[in-house]
Amino acid sequence: MEAPGERPPSEHAFDAVAALYDGWFDTPLGQTVDALEKDLLLAIAAPRAGERVLEVGTGTGHFALDLARRSLNVVGVDLSAPMLAVARSKGSVVFWLRGDAGSLPLRPAAFDLVLSVTALEFVASTERTIDAMWRALRPGGRLVVGVLNALSPWAWARRRESRRLKTPFSHARFLYPWELLRLLGRLGPVTWRSTVFIGPGGGGMRWAWGLERAGRRLLRPFGALLVGRVDKCT
Repeated sequence: MEAPGERPPSEHAFDAVAALYDGWFDTPLGQTVDALEKDLLLAIAAPRAGERVLEVGTGTGHFALDLARRSLNVVGVDLSAPMLAVARSKGSVVFWLRGDAGSLPLRPAAFDLVLSVTALEFVASTERTIDAMWRALRPGGRLVVGVLNALSPWAWARRRESRRLKTPFSHARFLYPWELLRLLGRLGPVTWRSTVFIGPGGGGMRWAWGLERAGRRLLRPFGALLVGRVDKCT
C-alpha cells in the first residue's frame, strides 16, 4: 500500500471528462448524494455570510458556487484548465484561479475557511497540499477536507469500474479514516464525520435521509465521503 503522503501526480485526471462532469448532478442519484454531502459539509464548515473562502480543487465550481450563493466571497483554485473553463462559463461570482494545490499562488493567512472536496485523492502529495491550505488560512479560521472513503462500498465500486474502463478514479487513491485523521491531526484536534450511506447503485435511495441519520450515529467509518475539520488557533 502506498503511503498517503507521496504518490504519482494525477491532478489532470478529470481533463478529459470536464464537459460531462456536471451531468452526474442531474441524475436522481447524483442529486440525492449532492444533497447529503452538502448537508454535512455545511454543518461542519459552518460558513457565515461575508467570509472569505478558498476552495482547493474546485473543479467545475459546483461547491464554490453554492457557497457564493450564500453570500460568501469565494476563490476557486484548480490545476485542470478544462475543468476551470466549465467553472468560468457559469459566471464570475467566484474568482477562478488556475494553480497547483500543493503550491497555492495566494498570500498566506488570507481566508476564514479553506475547503477541499474530493481533491486530495488526486494530488501528488497529500501532506504538501494540506500544509499549503493551512498556510492560506488565517488564525481563527477553519480547514475542512472531504475525501472519498476507502472503506465505503462506493470506493469498491469505483475500483471495480476503473479496472474495466479508464476513468478519473483510475488515478485516485482513496483514503481510510485513520489516514485522514493522521493528515489533519498534525495540525490540531480533528472533528470528523461521514456521509452517504446509500449504495453506489442507488440501493436505499428512497430511505436516504433515514439511513443518513442512522449512519452518522452508528457507522461513522463507512460513509462514502469522510469530512474532517481543524481550527487554526494561532
